[in-house]
Amino acid sequence: MLVGDQGFLQHAGSGWAYPFSAGILSFHAPIYALFGLVLVGLLGFPSRYVLRYGGNRVLDNAIGLLAGWLSFAAALRASGFPPFGLTELPVQITARLFLFLFYAPYTMPIFLALAVYRVWRSHLIAPATPSAISVSAGEAPNLWQPKRAAVIGMIAALAVFFWSLSTKGQMSGQLLPILLAVYALPILMPTFLLYTGVVVSVLRLTAKRDLIAVAALLVALIPFGLWAASFSSVQAAKAREKAAVAAISKVTLPAKVNGVVIEGDDWSLINCARIRVLSSDREVGDVLTRGQSKSAYLRFTRAAAGSPINQGQAADTAPPDYVLIRLPRQPQFLKDSRVGQDIASPAVEVYAVDPGGTHLVAATYTAINRPPVFPPLLTTHGWYRPENLATTQESCESVGDFIQHALLEKLSADPA
Repeated sequence: MLVGDQGFLQHAGSGWAYPFSAGILSFHAPIYALFGLVLVGLLGFPSRYVLRYGGNRVLDNAIGLLAGWLSFAAALRASGFPPFGLTELPVQITARLFLFLFYAPYTMPIFLALAVYRVWRSHLIAPATPSAISVSAGEAPNLWQPKRAAVIGMIAALAVFFWSLSTKGQMSGQLLPILLAVYALPILMPTFLLYTGVVVSVLRLTAKRDLIAVAALLVALIPFGLWAASFSSVQAAKAREKAAVAAISKVTLPAKVNGVVIEGDDWSLINCARIRVLSSDREVGDVLTRGQSKSAYLRFTRAAAGSPINQGQAADTAPPDYVLIRLPRQPQFLKDSRVGQDIASPAVEVYAVDPGGTHLVAATYTAINRPPVFPPLLTTHGWYRPENLATTQESCESVGDFIQHALLEKLSADPA
């Protein structure tokens, strides 16, 4: 409950100047914190176990249901536990779910009334005799097996955590203790709860097959269904993106290429494109490079394919007919869509330039929209997705592969 008002409590515990400068008056009333203090008072009453297995299962289940509802609402209010990637659902469904959580504070009086009633009844009934304590040894085993499920769930969470980080090259033996300490709460704990819910429901189903076990398993699998919906929505968005790029008007590549000009902002990508073109066995002529600042051309021949990017021969102009390879940092296609560019797949544009103008031949654009990783890894901000990071080699390979497919494979071989 205190987490629900962590912002208020953080500002209230500091000096007077900081809260007012940060706008403490804009915070909501600390109803969750006050409710938590009342619960602390209720916990002060000693437990006498007089109502345990005493025919009050409906009362206990009602209290537990309200407690779960309030806890989930408090965590959402603190932006600590987004509802398992619900942002991928339609707006109408998401709005109704948050409306359901909006009414959670109104159940606080009901919860307190039931809790007080339970404590009051426990003190009206005579305490259990010492002989009843020995009866507890013969109690029926817990079909849910929570301890076993917690161990298996933690093992699964650690395995998924290490796998996701190792595949992205973010884990090393020296950094392992630091990673565990840093990601314990934001990643490990949500993932642990995710997989423990599935394990405990499976153990319950294997222990006794009934409707309760089936219902618990279906509820535990709901987050994985939301993960699948998130993954499929990303794939559908990528398909629409490819269709939009394919719909752009293009012309056919000329039969003969008298030269290639490479322009861009990133000289490392320009160098990758230059080496790929000159290393091919296609008839492309000389390659000229320059930055977007309209600097002077640098000419490279096939013999100088492996020379440094700044070791070319100076050239004043380009030939009248040539192929232009542009490597824009932020192409107009992505600007119109108001999205960023995926660093691992830089934008590449191929143009045919002649006295009649500049004509687009091929292009590739990839927006930042990476799907959630598999196996699912849950964080406090939703499903874990790879960051928009890539090495220079990965970006270079992406540029080279597109040039090979869109340009070089369509040209005739160099007779030399």
